[in-house]
Amino acid sequence: MLNKLCQLRSKIVYPLRRIINSDIQKNDLVVDLGCGGLPNPRANVAVDFIDDDLERADKLKIDRPFVWASIDKLPFKEKAFDYSILSHVLEHLENPKEALDEIQRIAKAGYIETPNAFYEYTISHTYHISRVTVMDGVLNISFKPKWDDTYPYPDVAKDAVRLFHHITKLDVNTLLTRYKWKDKIDYQINGIPFIKDDSLMSTDVDPRSAIKKFLIKLIYAYHKLWLKPVNLKDILVCPKCHGELIFEEQQCECKECKSVYEQYKGHFDFRVIGL
Repeated sequence: MLNKLCQLRSKIVYPLRRIINSDIQKNDLVVDLGCGGLPNPRANVAVDFIDDDLERADKLKIDRPFVWASIDKLPFKEKAFDYSILSHVLEHLENPKEALDEIQRIAKAGYIETPNAFYEYTISHTYHISRVTVMDGVLNISFKPKWDDTYPYPDVAKDAVRLFHHITKLDVNTLLTRYKWKDKIDYQINGIPFIKDDSLMSTDVDPRSAIKKFLIKLIYAYHKLWLKPVNLKDILVCPKCHGELIFEEQQCECKECKSVYEQYKGHFDFRVIGL
């Protein structure tokens, strides 16, 4: 009986972490970086880089002001946002330093969530290239030594996986790294990223149940009623030089470096790789 109550509690508390955040005030302007198929219902603006849905439980959802952008080169003014959300993105990044520095530039505070190191070491997703945990208040990012980092002993791996699934049923939040910051992100990066092998990309993402999908729709409908609107043009800048943008109907141009950014699928595309 107690075990079932713990499982029920976990099912209720786990999704609520995405909705209840006492650090976000009513009038705060919030950005979800790497929004995916389930952007945070409190976010006023959504950002994503990936166009396909290979690693997602749901298709990319664009239901609010949205831009295509690289997290390490964001097209927003300094401190444009009161709060930023980076959920299950950091463990994918080859350049976390540049991304975290950019997030601090465009936001005053924020929340970062990833699978924790135990999760990553036990159930190692092949599309995650680092393990992330918090040590002495510092966000610790350790690149895996290879694409699929697993236990060296098969018997230990089997027992660890069994323990992992047991913990998931009791309290899945204990398998997450959750880090809140204000003004500054304290982080440390260990190792170097390995060379990705796209042939090993994982597609083992479990689909959501019909009940979960229905509850998600209700939550989004509620937040949509009072979510503060935002005019993207007021906060956008060139991701390369942070210069002012001149907007036209289907594209925009930087006044400083003359870079031109066109629209892709109806939204401005600021995705920049290198300079």
